[in-house]
Amino acid sequence: MIVQDAGSTDGTVELIEALGDPRVRLFVEPDRGQSDALNRAIARARGEWVCWLNVDDLLRPGLFAAAEGVPDGVDVVYGDFEWIDEHGRRLRHFRPAPELSQERLLADGCYVFSGAMLLRRSLFDRFGRFDERLHLTMDYDFFLRIAPHVRARYVPRTLGAFRVHGDSKTADTSWGIFRETGRVRRRHGGYRPSTRRAVLVNQVKQVIDVATLPVRRRMGWR
Repeated sequence: MIVQDAGSTDGTVELIEALGDPRVRLFVEPDRGQSDALNRAIARARGEWVCWLNVDDLLRPGLFAAAEGVPDGVDVVYGDFEWIDEHGRRLRHFRPAPELSQERLLADGCYVFSGAMLLRRSLFDRFGRFDERLHLTMDYDFFLRIAPHVRARYVPRTLGAFRVHGDSKTADTSWGIFRETGRVRRRHGGYRPSTRRAVLVNQVKQVIDVATLPVRRRMGWR
């Protein structure tokens, strides 16, 4: 396991060092943002499969076992995921589509979760690294890039948990995600005739979701 740390002061470094586990490799160095940090960590990875986890999210039991027996032609394994609150309580369960499709990703947004997914490390050699100009949707851009060219296997089991709370990065940058999602969709031809209507409908839903977020928070909704 690789822990890529930009110099945090929350005790992460001390905790990792106290473990004394040679399987956990800690790198503490400045970076240019999350995309750069992910690129650095993946470049250091030695295994066949890659999974990355943000600081407050969780892996669920069975994620690594999901790659067992996967044939050589399958490059991506993914499963269900859930939203949890700051106390670990489940808020929502998500069952993604059983195929990884660029057209569906464009129309529905990022319906898969990186914390419930394994990717062959060779994909980053074939299709390049995360775009460091993106700060919030780098994974969405990467999935759109690879989707037309890879075979994916869906596992009908909860493999990861995305934490939603007031201090999380996503909670404070909803409009930023909306803008970056639009840029990424445009980059990958999301406004072509076959997807334009579905993309616009999804964007209207995003606007409503972001605009009503303060009210929903005050009322205790998600």
